[in-house]
Formats: sequence, structure tokens, C-alpha cells
Amino acid sequence: MIEWSAFLGGASQLMSLEIALIITFGVFFGIIAGAIPGFSSAMAIAILLPVTYTMDALTAMVFLASNYAGSTYGGSIAAILLNAPGTPGAVATAFDGYEMTKQGKSSEALGLAIGSSVVGGVISYALLLVAMYPIAGFAIRFGAPEMFLLAVLGLTIIASMKQGSFAKAILAGLFGVLISAVGISPTGAVRATFGFTNLLDGVSQMPAIIGFLAFTELYSMINKEYVTSDSEKVERSYKEMFLGTVKCLKSPINLLRSSGIGTFIGAVPAAGATIASFISYNQAKLSSKEPDSFGKGNPDGVIAAESSNNASTGGAMITMLALGIPGGGTTAMMLGALMLHGLQPGPRLFMNQMEFVYAIIIALFLSQIVMYIGGIFFSYTLTGVLNVSTKILTPSIAILCIVGSFALSNSMFDARIMFVFGFLGWIMKKYDYPAIAVVLGIVLGPMADAHFIRTAIRYGGDYTVFFTRPISLALLISIVILSIAPFVMKKIREAKNQRFEEGA
Repeated sequence: MIEWSAFLGGASQLMSLEIALIITFGVFFGIIAGAIPGFSSAMAIAILLPVTYTMDALTAMVFLASNYAGSTYGGSIAAILLNAPGTPGAVATAFDGYEMTKQGKSSEALGLAIGSSVVGGVISYALLLVAMYPIAGFAIRFGAPEMFLLAVLGLTIIASMKQGSFAKAILAGLFGVLISAVGISPTGAVRATFGFTNLLDGVSQMPAIIGFLAFTELYSMINKEYVTSDSEKVERSYKEMFLGTVKCLKSPINLLRSSGIGTFIGAVPAAGATIASFISYNQAKLSSKEPDSFGKGNPDGVIAAESSNNASTGGAMITMLALGIPGGGTTAMMLGALMLHGLQPGPRLFMNQMEFVYAIIIALFLSQIVMYIGGIFFSYTLTGVLNVSTKILTPSIAILCIVGSFALSNSMFDARIMFVFGFLGWIMKKYDYPAIAVVLGIVLGPMADAHFIRTAIRYGGDYTVFFTRPISLALLISIVILSIAPFVMKKIREAKNQRFEEGA
């Protein structure tokens, strides 16, 4: 329940020009940072964290929370325009967003991303406001068995891709999981480093993703005059962008389902936006009347990925504020900022500083208004890159990919990783292997690996735990259903088409 007197007290603390400017700058900086390939919301927070030392606690948290919201959305811009996700959570957005760009629908795709992001954010913050503790209580029940199955659930998207070549999709996914296993295992064993000390921490995810998605695209881009076609320039349109933001509202079930998934998975520690967007994308595809159009420029794919991606921010804030448990690197740094200002997140914060908590939640709502305006402005401005000749754009994107990979750990080894996976991605594309299946394996493999080993150690190798814990059993059933659903639905559609042809 909402404590209205504290709610109004929190709102009154935000009634100042300073707070308005802080929210605006935080969101705008986040959008720009998120749009840079390889940059993450955690990196954006890390850059701004020293700035908050001279601020009071509320101003600092409003600043960081606004930046978090903006950077989570910002990753979609580069994903849609260049197939170069700015953040890991925007990978699923590129599936259909970039295809829409190649079809000359970049303004509509960017509008869909903005609208879906705002709606997803608002829904998650509403749940944060009214159901913080019930959601946090449910999320905290996820142990190692549940986290392992959650990762496997995300991998079930492989079953629904490339149905004409299912074996290739499975092989690509397994290759991604093998790549994710490189480095020191959770038990301390060194795996497949081939003597490279840089690989002891594993293959860096973002350089690999940038290589597979963005750098691979450069090989096909060099044969065209512009990104979208051989000779035509893109018409930038505020109108199309605005209509795109409204169009997402025509898919209310997709929006609500994806936002709900994003909020709940975001609240689970160590899960986050990436797995939430993958699962939501898969659910949207399975429930669609035209599942074969996903990956070919279906607007529902963008809506599902972006609403879930941004809803995860509200979920992550739930466990951080309610329990003092960070959902990931970003909220861990925000947690540290709170403690630096003498505040202890968790139940005591809500009891003793209720107005403070409500002020942060209200600021998150306000950040969505700023994000909508800023998103349209930055998206319209950056769409201009599509009208740049590929003779200039291709080397520019290559430099951006190198810089983005290098910036993660100030290591040229990561840049070399990006080159290697870019070449591998080109070979896979040539022989019709889905590179995105490899990306899924790379992203979700470490989570599955670590939590499977923890489950084995914690329960002494007794794997019946997957069947005896209610949440584990529910996830296991979901995995089975979602794995076979694409094939069952395909057979049903084929039978319907056959009856229709016979009737005609």
C-alpha cells in the first residue's frame, strides 16, 4: 500500500530546478552513453559516481537512477541503426530493429523502441511503487537451481529460430556455450585458455557480441552505397517516429506481458535485462500469428525486447531498495553510493526514510518523460548516419567497434577478440549458421555454468532438487513446453493451410 503522506512529502522534495536539471542531464548522458557500442549502464554509472560525492543523498540517487534509465534505453539506438547493440540488453532489439532499418523503416523502429521503453519503465515503476515487498520476497526465493533453469529458459529461444535448419541453430548455440566456458571455472579449473592469461577471466561478452553482430555486418555493408539500399537515402521523419511510439500501444498484451517479465526477472539478483529481453522476445514470437516474420522486421519483436529491457530497471530497483541486494553491477554501484551517503538500503531504509524512497520512485517516473523527449531528439539526430555513404560509414563503425571493445577493460586483447568473432560471424553468415544463437550461448552460458555447479555442490549431486522445489519445477515445465511449442505450432499451421487449400 502507498503511504500517501510520505508519497506527497517525497514529491515535494523534487520540486526544484536543480532536481529537474539533474534528471535531464542524467537521462541525456545515459542515452548517449548507452548508444555507444560496448558501453553499458554500469560503465555510465561508474563515470558519474565521483560526481555524486559532493551531492546530497537524494540528488545523487536521482542523478544515478535517471542515468540508469537513460542508458538502458540508449542501447537500442545503435542496435536498430547499425546492428551494434550499445548494451547487452539491446541485443534482442537488433533482431527485428535492424531489419526494419534495412527496409527503410528506421524512424518507425526507433519510435517503437522509445514508446515501448517508456511504457515498460512506467509499468515497472508502478509495480515498484505498489508491490515492492511481495515481488522482492518472490525474487529472493530464486536459488542456484532456479537461476540455472532461468538461463536454460532463455536458451529455448534457439528452438524457435532457423526452423528450416534446426541442427545449425543447435550447433551454433552449443558453440556459444563452449565459448562461454573458456577461463577459470567456478571450481577453479582452467579451461581452454591455450596459454593466454587474458582468457583466464573468460571471453569478454561485449567484444564478442560486437564482433558477431556489428563487425560482421560491415562485410555486407561495403558492397552498398548506403546502409538501407544501394542508392536511396533515408527520409528522417519526426512524424514516423511519433507514430511508432503510439503504434506500440496497439499491442497491449505484448507490452504488458513483456513488461511483467522484465520486472520480475529484473528483480532476481544476477538475472537482468539481457535474459529478460530474450525470454520476452521468445514469448512474443510464440504467441504471434506470424512467428516466421520475427527476425525479418516484425514490430512486435522490438516492442517485446525494449519494454522488457527497460522494465528490468524497475525490477532491479525493487530488490536494491527493499532488501539491499543489488541485481547487477549497475545497482551494486548505486547501492555503494547510498552507503557512501550514510544510508543503509533494505527494510530499515523504507521504515526510516520513507519520503526518500518515494522521491526516488517519483524521479524514475519523471525520467521517463525526459527520456521520451530526449529519445525522439537523439534518435532523429542519429538517424542521419544512414544517409552517410558506406565508404565513410564502414570505417567509422569499425573504429567505433574497436574503441567500444577496448574501453571495457582498456585492453587491445578485447579488440582482437572482436576482430576474431567478426570474422567467425562472417563465415557463419556465409554458410547460413545463425550468429545470434552463438550470442545467446555466450551471454547465458556463464550463468548456467556457474549455477549448475553451485547446485551440484550445494545439494551433493542430487539433481532431484530440480523437481522438488516448486519454482524449479515450474521453470522445468516451461522449458519443456517452450522447447517443443515451435514445432507443434508449425505442424498446426501446416495442417490448417492444407485444409484451407483442400477446401479451396
